[in-house]
Amino acid sequence: SYHTVIHLKLQRGQHARSIYQDLVGEEHFSGSYDSVKRYIRRLKHRTPLLYARMETPAGEEAQVDFGEGGPILVNGKYRKPWLFVMTLSHSRKSYQECVWKQDVETFIRCHEQAFTFFGGVTRMVKHDNLKSAVLKAHLYEAELNPTYLAFADHCGFIPIPCKVRTPEHKGKVESNIKYVQNNALKGKTFNS
Repeated sequence: SYHTVIHLKLQRGQHARSIYQDLVGEEHFSGSYDSVKRYIRRLKHRTPLLYARMETPAGEEAQVDFGEGGPILVNGKYRKPWLFVMTLSHSRKSYQECVWKQDVETFIRCHEQAFTFFGGVTRMVKHDNLKSAVLKAHLYEAELNPTYLAFADHCGFIPIPCKVRTPEHKGKVESNIKYVQNNALKGKTFNS
């Protein structure tokens, strides 16, 4: 009997604790907070998240991220490198490279090699808030790494940091990382 009330409150963005307090105060709910949490969890699993497909003109945007690479034998032990991926938003064409560091020099070198691979530079490059690109994340204006910013200016692209903890804002590169991890790398080890 509380389904409609809970559903409306969830749509407004309320969290379980707030919904529970409203139910007790407004609806004279006598159940426990845990029962409300369980019910909300079930509701969220039933409701699929919908995302609009964002079409981007050719040459407009690339998305960049690091993921975990496949294990490589180094000095008798297996180590996992980082998997750098740059994906063109229009065509979904992707460049991947395994690297050992995520420092700014490596990040820039990977960009250069990706741009060479693609045969050009996009107008914008979206990335998350890794330290090689962003010194200080902020909701409205992130503080970008000056070396990366100078590189972007030199190449002629605009670096666009995504909001913190929003992988869906760069979903094209995220899906390419998962694809490489689940197809080319899954269950495999490499000797070099």
